[in-house]
Amino acid sequence: MADNIGIDPLSIIPLNLDCLLHGNIIATGTGFAVIRNGNHYLITNWHIVTCRDPNTYQPLSRTGIADPDAIGIWYHDANRLGTWHRKIEHLIDPSSGNHLWIEHPLGRQIDVIALQLPIHNDVKVYSLDTSLAHTDLIVSPSDPVSIVGFPYGIAAAGKFPIWKTGHIASDVDLNYEDKPVFLIDATTTPGMSGSPVIARRLGMHRSSTGVRMGGDIIRFLGIYSGRIHLEADIGMVWKPSILGEILHS
Repeated sequence: MADNIGIDPLSIIPLNLDCLLHGNIIATGTGFAVIRNGNHYLITNWHIVTCRDPNTYQPLSRTGIADPDAIGIWYHDANRLGTWHRKIEHLIDPSSGNHLWIEHPLGRQIDVIALQLPIHNDVKVYSLDTSLAHTDLIVSPSDPVSIVGFPYGIAAAGKFPIWKTGHIASDVDLNYEDKPVFLIDATTTPGMSGSPVIARRLGMHRSSTGVRMGGDIIRFLGIYSGRIHLEADIGMVWKPSILGEILHS
């Protein structure tokens, strides 16, 4: 890719995922990496790495196929932005049959997991700065947000993600169904689960001290995990606080 082509820094963070069973793709999704104690971890949904409904444990596919044994992650090339390599990462320990991802202490009740990533010399991992969850940017119902991922596995170009716009549908300090979740109103599709949800403001924005002027203000709001039901354009976003609870568990 030519060096003079402008790519938003946030567009290189989401990772296109292929859920694999015996080498065959059975589902797609989105994830992103974070760094904790010097290690990279893939963050995505529990239902992505299992292809099961976290509430019922039933397969999400009408075919009944579930329980992928590996995940294909499309990483950026280490030396050339705009080139990708798919690496196959195991989800199941072949010797024990146990899953390799880290769950929240509450298990699948929290539909987010972390998978430690190995080092590959030919790829580069661009991690999300989780401190962006603490950006002093006030957001309220009806404010716009971006869900950055891969609807139906589709990319904008190569493996760059698609930015979908939605609006906050519930106060972010409230918990939907007593879970660390708030709601957004957005036309989303399968494949976008695991996407980072971002609030971004250019120039004037609201902070804890009032209205302020600034440059590019970004707040990480959480991890998208699908609609509350198929007929609704209301989606769930898991709050960033759960990442610390998962990675400290």
